[in-house]
Amino acid sequence: MGRGRLPGVLLATAGLLAALGGCDSVTYKNPGHPEYGDTQYKTDLAQCRKQNSKIVIVGGYDDKGEVQVDEDKARSCMNERGWQAVSR
Repeated sequence: MGRGRLPGVLLATAGLLAALGGCDSVTYKNPGHPEYGDTQYKTDLAQCRKQNSKIVIVGGYDDKGEVQVDEDKARSCMNERGWQAVSR
């Protein structure tokens, strides 16, 4: 896999994560910004995940790349931005 294909891999991974994120039974609110909704939450989540991710390339016959996200750091980032889980 050449470096030119990595943006496609990242985009596909981000799309998959966004689709799977809709399966949660927990919602998130930002008490510091009650006007924030789902759009702002998804934007912040994408930024936090991007800030705490790295691309790992596995070499061999067919090079493969994958995005690894440090979920603990991403959750910490969301907490720092004021997002809190609430029951539906």
